Amino acid sequence: MELKNFYAQDANGNIMPNAVCTLYVANTSTLATGLQDSNGAPLPNPFSADINGLIAVAAPQGMYDLEVDRGTNTGKVRVQFIDVTQVAADAASASAAASSATASAASAAASATQAGQFIADLQNISDPLKGAAEIGRGWQVAQTVAEAITLSKNSISKNVFILGYYAPGDGGGGPYTIKTTGTANGGTVIAMADGGFLTLCQTIPPSIRQFGCKGDYNGTTGTDDTAGYLAAVNTGLPFHIPSGNFKVAPIGPTVVYPGGREPNRTSAATLSTGQNVTGEGATSILTWGGTGTPQAFFRVISGKNITVSGISFVNGYSAIIIDPTSDGSVDNVGLKDCILDGQLIGFLGGRQYALDPTGSKSCSNLWMDGCDIRNTVVHGMVATNCYRPRAVNNNFQNLLGGFCVDFSQGCRGGSILDNLGDNVLHFCKVESSNVDLDGNPLLPAPAAVLQGVSITIANNNITNIQQLGVFLNSNTDKILVLGNNLHGSFTVAISVGSVTGYAHTGQFIASGNIINMLSINAIGIRSQLNTGAEPSLIALNSISGGSIGIDWQNPRARIVGNNITTINNGIALGGGTAVAMDGLEISDNSISSASGIVGGNSLAWKRVKIFDNTFKVTSFSIYLGGIASLTNSKISGNDVFNASVFASPSIQVNNAAGVRFSANSLNLAAGSGAAIQTIGTATVKCNISGNITTSALSIVAPDASTTANNVNNIIDAAFAA
Repeated sequence: MELKNFYAQDANGNIMPNAVCTLYVANTSTLATGLQDSNGAPLPNPFSADINGLIAVAAPQGMYDLEVDRGTNTGKVRVQFIDVTQVAADAASASAAASSATASAASAAASATQAGQFIADLQNISDPLKGAAEIGRGWQVAQTVAEAITLSKNSISKNVFILGYYAPGDGGGGPYTIKTTGTANGGTVIAMADGGFLTLCQTIPPSIRQFGCKGDYNGTTGTDDTAGYLAAVNTGLPFHIPSGNFKVAPIGPTVVYPGGREPNRTSAATLSTGQNVTGEGATSILTWGGTGTPQAFFRVISGKNITVSGISFVNGYSAIIIDPTSDGSVDNVGLKDCILDGQLIGFLGGRQYALDPTGSKSCSNLWMDGCDIRNTVVHGMVATNCYRPRAVNNNFQNLLGGFCVDFSQGCRGGSILDNLGDNVLHFCKVESSNVDLDGNPLLPAPAAVLQGVSITIANNNITNIQQLGVFLNSNTDKILVLGNNLHGSFTVAISVGSVTGYAHTGQFIASGNIINMLSINAIGIRSQLNTGAEPSLIALNSISGGSIGIDWQNPRARIVGNNITTINNGIALGGGTAVAMDGLEISDNSISSASGIVGGNSLAWKRVKIFDNTFKVTSFSIYLGGIASLTNSKISGNDVFNASVFASPSIQVNNAAGVRFSANSLNLAAGSGAAIQTIGTATVKCNISGNITTSALSIVAPDASTTANNVNNIIDAAFAA
C-alpha cells in the first residue's frame, strides 16, 4: 500500500474543498478496492477531499484513474500507487537475474535502479518534497515562503502549497503555481531563487499576511508592516486585512499642494478603480505608527467603485482622502462598517481640497455608511464641492473639535441620514463657497457661486451637542431638515446662516424635529436668510428648554404647528437685522414662554399673519410695539393664557394699518394691562371684532373706519385659572 496526497482543483487550477473523488482501475469503470485513509482505516469509494481540497488515499500497487467531480463536469488523471515492499523485492530479484542474464537483464537492472531511487526520494526524511516534485500532478508542500522560493522552477510538479509566510499556520500561506515569467510583488507573485515565480491561485482576494504583514503591533512594540501593506495596495487589486493590529507609517512621500495649500497634508496609499479593501471588523486594525506628520491610510486621485469595509483605523490624518487630480474623476468611493478612532479628520474628500481643484473633472458619490467615528481632532466626515455625498447610519462619539459631518464649498444632492452621535461639538454643516483655501476663486469669473443645494438631513439622533446642531450657511437652498432628535447645551440647534454677498431663494424646510436645549441661552431654530425670496417652512417641531424657540430674521416663512416651551421668547422676529417682515405666517403653534412672539427691529412690517396659536405666557403674548408699523396683516384666532399679573398689554402693535384683530381669546389675570393695545400716531382702517378678553382694549387714535369696525368684543370675561 502507498499513501498519496493530491489537491482537488477545478479547470482553472483553483482549490475545490470537499470535492467528491472516485478511484477506478486504470482504463476501466471498475471501482478500486482495498482503499485506506491517512490513518490506515478503510476508506469508501467514492470518497471526499477535506475542507482544504486535500485528497489523502492509500491503494494497493497498480495503475488507477482518479476522477474528481467538478460540479458541471469531471476531471480524470492517471495515477500510480507503488507498494514499497513489493518494488524492493522486484528490484532485488531483477538485480540477481542481472548477474547472469543478457542485455535484457541489464535493462531490467536499470529500471530497478530508477525505481529504487524514486523510492528513496519518497522516503527522504530531510527533503520530503523531492519525491513529490517527480510527480507531474502532485503538490509540493513548503513550510514557509523562504522554503518555497528554493524549489526549482523546472520541477515536474508546478503546484506548491505554502503552509505559512514565516511559519506554518500564520495566515500567510496558500496554493501557488510555478511559472517561468512574472513580476514579483512579494505576495500574489513571489520571486524564486532560480528565477521562477510562485503565482497565487485562489479565488478570494489575498490577505496582507500573504504579503508578509504580521499584525503583531500591541500599541508600543511590534512589526512595521508598511512594506507589505503598500505592496498589497500597489497591485491595484482588491485585498483583505485579516484580524490583527498592523502598524504602518510612513505610507508615502510628502505631497506639495499648489499654492502652498494644506501644508500639513501628506500622501497616502493610492487605491485604483474597483480596488475594494475588506476587513473583519473591530479586530482588523490599521494603526498609524509614525512619529512625523500623520498621513492618511488610503487616498483616491482618480477612480470609481471603491469600497473600504470592516477595518478599524487608529490615529493618522484620515482613514481616506479623496484628492481628484487634473483630468481626474472620482465616483462612488466610501467607507462601510469601519471604525475611525483618533484621526485629524476621519473622512476627507472633494474638489475644493484637491491637488487641482479647478482642473479635476468631477467628484461624486463620496459616502460613509455604518461607521463608528470616535475622538477625531477636527471633523468626522468632510465632503467639499462634490455631487451626492452621503453620511448614513454612522455613530459619532467624542468629536469635540469640529463637525461630525461637513458638506462644504458647494455640495449638491447630499444626504445626512439615520446617524447617531453623543458628546460632540457640532453635528453637521452645509455651506457654499467660491473660494479655495487661500481665498482665491475656486472657479474663474464670471462663474456663479458654488451653491450647497438639495441636501436632506433626516432621522438623526444626536445627544450632548455643545454648540451647533444643524448649521446651514451662505447660499444654501433646497434643504430639508426632517425628523431629527437633537439634544444638548447648544448655541443654536438648527441655524440657517447668511453671508454678505450671497443670495438665497429661501427654500428650506425644518419639520418634525425634536430639540431639547439644556443651556438657558440656547436657541432652537434660527434663520438669517436676509435675502430669502420664498417662504421657508418651519413645521411640527417640538422645541424645549433654552432661551428662544425660534429666532426668525428672514422676511417670510410659514411657522406652523410647532410646540415650543422656552424660558424667554417662544418666537423672536427680526432681531438684530435690518429686515422687515413681509409675508410671514405664524399659525397653529403652542407656545409656553415668558413672551410668546416678539418683534425685534424698528422697520415697517406688512402682510404678517399670526393666527390660531395657543400661548401660555407671563409677559407679552404678541409684542410688535417696537416696529415702525404693521400693515395689511391679521392677528386672529389666538388663545392666550397668562396667570401672572402683567401690567403691560398682552398684544401690542405700533402704528397698525389695515390689521384684523379678531376672534382672539385672552384669559388674563385680574389687574393685568390691556388685552389688545395699538400705539403710535394712529390706528387706521383696522378691524377689531369678536375678541373675548378679561381686560379692556386700548386703541390709539382710531380713524372712523376702525371705530366703525370695533364691534362684538367681550372685554369683561371672567378669568379662568
